[in-house]
Order: sequence, then C-alpha cells, then structure tokens
Amino acid sequence: MSRRTVRETSFRAKLAASVVGLSLLAITVISALVVATAAPADRAGVAQLVFSSVLPLLGTWVGTVLAFYFARENLEAATQSTLRLSGGYKKDDSVTTVMIRRDQMIVRTPAGGERIGAITLDSIATIIAVTGKKRVPILDDSGSVEFVIHESLLDSYARTVTPERYARASLDDLLSSPENSRLARAIGFVSITATMGEARDQMQRVNDSNDIFVTSSGYPAEPVLGWLTNNLLATVQ
Repeated sequence: MSRRTVRETSFRAKLAASVVGLSLLAITVISALVVATAAPADRAGVAQLVFSSVLPLLGTWVGTVLAFYFARENLEAATQSTLRLSGGYKKDDSVTTVMIRRDQMIVRTPAGGERIGAITLDSIATIIAVTGKKRVPILDDSGSVEFVIHESLLDSYARTVTPERYARASLDDLLSSPENSRLARAIGFVSITATMGEARDQMQRVNDSNDIFVTSSGYPAEPVLGWLTNNLLATVQ
C-alpha cells in the first residue's frame, strides 16, 4: 500500500470517528439541556419530542459517515468484480490494480513469541471455516510469507492421521512430509512494479503454484504488499 493510500485511510478513519463522536456528544448535551430546562409538567412530552427528533438525525449522521468511509473500498471491490465478469484483466495491467492488498488479506501469524512451526493446524482450519476462504498465507513476524496452507492440503493430511492426532498437529507435523512441504512452499514473488502478465509467467515457473505475492522488490524476505491467487491470474488475457 502506498504512503498516500495509508494517509487517506488514516484521514477517513479519524474523520469518521470525529464526526460520529462530536455529533453524538453535541446531540446528547443539547437534548439533556432541553429536557432539563423544560417545565416539570411538560418534561415527559418534551423528552418524547426530543427523542423522536434526535434518533433520526443521529441515524442520518452515522449512515452518511459510514457511506463515506467505505465508499472507496466498495468501489474497488465492484470494479474488480466487473473486470472478472467482463473477461478479466490485461497482461499489461499493473499488479497493484488487481492484487489483494495486505490489509485485506486473511493470514495467520505467530502470536506472542509462538514459533511458526508450532502453529496448530486446527487454528488454520478454523480460519478457513470461519472466513470461507480455501487457503491461508502464513507470515512471519516481519510480514514476509513463509507458506500458503490450502484447505486441500489440510484435508489430505487429515486422512493420514487419527482425529485425535490431527487436533494436536502443528505445521511442523504437516511439513515433515517432503511433498507437503513442497506444496506449502509453491509460491512465487514479483515486485510492486510488475504487470499481471509477469505475475502469471512467474506462477507458471513454480511447479504447482497457486499463489503469487507482491513485495517491494520481488524478494521473498520482504514484507508482503499484496497477493494474487491463481483465480485472479487465470483471467489475464
């Protein structure tokens, strides 16, 4: 993600929080003052009038802010969907216009000093079950990709062990098989300046690869900036 994008996202977040917070505070103070200064005999009617006026106003404010906050993301998602339906992407398209950005990626990273190899398969399977995704990138503490664990790889391993052993199994157990290790590491890398055609070519160079990751210079040790799946690259013309 570019610095400009980060700044814009940060600005929208701060603006959304400020508008909602200040509006809620102002409306609450004004409503309280109106009710408090009303005559005792009229207080119940005034309170009802205040709430019937304030609630729609608050709903309008919140709806407006949320629409502004998510407008860009919704537009980007709709644009990508339209491109897929219309026949895909061009090989000269920049990977930055298509890739799944890092902040949109659902990944598994070590938690609290946890070793990558100690990550349990059950925790990865839970992410797949909850999100409906079919694969989970495994990132190290620096943000670079180590493996991509596909649901099919987990299912294949589960058929070779007992349910009890699978419940305790870790990445170390899964990757102790040379074939499983090869499949989990079957990933490619391109730089942030690469085109979709270059990314597709890179995927074809890596046997059984279904995932290409975008880094600053295209080196695996760099933090991930974006992700291109085989489904996205299959639409390149």
